[in-house]
Amino acid sequence: MDEMPSPPPERPLSPDPWISPSLALGAVPQLDRSVSTASSVSSVSGRSASSRLSDSGRRRGYMRPEGTEFSQSAKNRDSVQNLGTIAHLQYYFARTGLLDSATGRVAKSRKSGSRTASGSERPLSEYEGDVSLLSISSDGADHLGEGLVESPIDDAASMNWEDHEPVMLPPTVSTYKNTPVYVPPPPDMTILRRELRESLAEAMKHLQELEKGFANTANGDGADGRTNGAVLRQSPDTQGWCEIQGLNLLDVTTLAIRAAKNYYTAHEDPERLYAIKSERAIRKELYEVLEVLKRLAIRNFAGGVQPYEVSSIKSWVIGIGTLMDTEEEQERVENEERESWSWREGDWTGKERERESLFLKSFDPSPEALPTWTDPQDGEVPTPFLAALQNGLRLVHLHNALVKKSRRQFEEIKQYHTDTAKPYRCADNLRYWVKAAELRWDIKLDVDVMGVVHADATAWKKFDAAILKWSQGVREEIISEWNQYKNQAKTPTLHIDPIYEAL
Repeated sequence: MDEMPSPPPERPLSPDPWISPSLALGAVPQLDRSVSTASSVSSVSGRSASSRLSDSGRRRGYMRPEGTEFSQSAKNRDSVQNLGTIAHLQYYFARTGLLDSATGRVAKSRKSGSRTASGSERPLSEYEGDVSLLSISSDGADHLGEGLVESPIDDAASMNWEDHEPVMLPPTVSTYKNTPVYVPPPPDMTILRRELRESLAEAMKHLQELEKGFANTANGDGADGRTNGAVLRQSPDTQGWCEIQGLNLLDVTTLAIRAAKNYYTAHEDPERLYAIKSERAIRKELYEVLEVLKRLAIRNFAGGVQPYEVSSIKSWVIGIGTLMDTEEEQERVENEERESWSWREGDWTGKERERESLFLKSFDPSPEALPTWTDPQDGEVPTPFLAALQNGLRLVHLHNALVKKSRRQFEEIKQYHTDTAKPYRCADNLRYWVKAAELRWDIKLDVDVMGVVHADATAWKKFDAAILKWSQGVREEIISEWNQYKNQAKTPTLHIDPIYEAL
């Protein structure tokens, strides 16, 4: 016979609704009375309304945002660091009232009374401090939620902000303190050239000391060498002396190689440098010297520095010095040529076209000389000067030549039409020149390209005015760059008194 099922266990009766609930046992962290309980309603409502309204940094439920910690990847992005957080925007909109006006929920002013649980209004001073009025209804029963009043925080008109609270910045202003990134100034060619000269001189001095040691060894004399100013009297076949010699040569040569690398990579006119010696030859010589130093260090300077190693490094040092001498000689010739140009200075009032014609002829790479630049108002158009520039090819070459002569070499016209038999190719060349003038020289030209191609009389005059404006702007910028480079202070070369070399 089947057994009867056991009845379910008896559940404890629910507590009476008027009993205050207790806190959770063993809660982590320790809980406090919250607004979700009946007792908490009394405690919250028992506070002074003015004290709740004067909570610093609170507006319509939004707290003043604090500093935010970002990840390492976010700290490196300016788009993250320059924008305010969502909390920052919410607080700003709530503080300034934009939150209500933007959503159409304009706060209404309330009368000097508050609605009670029964629906009637009473003055605020009557229920301040009364802990039971908001939670107990008229019939004496507790009703959670029925006796609650609207939070006065939602009343924008009754907000009472403290006077000492700082002014809220707009959300477009960054409140984060970004660590400034130090950007070193561009290297100065004078400083780089000085450092390279000094490094080469120091390396040459040690190479000469090694050559003297080889000569003394060949004559059977003792070694009396110098290393960084210290006199060492040791036998040349000892390992300690060989290591000192090798390390000393390794240090000074490495510094010279580094100075040469900085000079090559930061050169202002690399085309002129590579015209003296090709880039491939320069790299090859550098790698050969590094290979010599590598082999010297691999064998741990055993046997000392060999004569062929000294000869290889010395030939490189002499070659770099010859390269720099040739470059400085070319710069001197160019400076003398610049001083001889008459269009650089003087009063050219009324002879503007003559001055600009001399300026363009000084940089024209074409073998054929430019015709005389005459005013198109004096005779028929096109003038011989404008006809020579009609296809735009010569203007492109002039632009590229002037860019190479300037100290800011960018926006060179690299693609253009060399065959200008078709009218559209001439128009394209003129468009390239007009756009390059705007991007490189900041000169906006008004040219009727198709009118010039099809020989329109009005277009010729505008073309002449555009060439004159372009030539004047380019000439002024180039002369300004030359004067700035000429007048800049030359960094003096650092000389060490021989008396301090032994220290």
